[in-house]
Amino acid sequence: MTKTESLIQLLDNIDKKSKAIPRLGLQINAITPKIQIFDLLIFSVLNRTVNLNKAFVNSMKDNNFIAAPPLVRINLDSLLRMYAARISEYSMNDFAQKVLNGEHIRRMKYYDSKEKLNDTFLVSKLSGIKNMDWVKKVYESGNSYIHFCDKIVFSSQQIENKINRTINFTIGEHDSFISIDEKIGAAIWMNKIIDSIIEQTQIWVLEKCNSVGLNIEKLNDENFINERTKRTSTYR
Repeated sequence: MTKTESLIQLLDNIDKKSKAIPRLGLQINAITPKIQIFDLLIFSVLNRTVNLNKAFVNSMKDNNFIAAPPLVRINLDSLLRMYAARISEYSMNDFAQKVLNGEHIRRMKYYDSKEKLNDTFLVSKLSGIKNMDWVKKVYESGNSYIHFCDKIVFSSQQIENKINRTINFTIGEHDSFISIDEKIGAAIWMNKIIDSIIEQTQIWVLEKCNSVGLNIEKLNDENFINERTKRTSTYR
């Protein structure tokens, strides 16, 4: 498989995951008609993820890499917020209520601690979990595309001859100075973040099923999902 084919496959994987994500919302709604405040936060995260995924894939296919990496960083922001809900000083529903009321997460505290849940702290804690060490690298790399720095500069410039001290530069709607390896890297990170957001949602689905005594296997039954999601839901 060529590098170009690998990139196309990674982008196709993102599209497939985006198409599967709405079902998670249906499953949450099917568990019980009593929608919790944290459910509303989850729905917002999933909706944001699907739309960021679409923008990322479209940007990559349009050879607009400059616009793509910031979307990876924004998707990571959603994952950090989901994780913050699990380690904050509040219950998950209280956490969600405060977010819905406009309170900044960075002002909240880590449970049983005075540590604030700012991005640096969240990245450090999440990176310390097994198989999540990539979070710190993605966070730092993503920030370099949000803030103007060397990566932005070199995306429009290319050294032609070091001896003669000449460079090529470009201003246009393309990303011809970006290597295929860098594009593949961004697509890999995007997939990892999406997988983690889905995993965090699935953990919540399991917890919610357990809280009401519902066998989670029921959520794989299409008839069960259709019947349960026809009803009117209320939230508390």
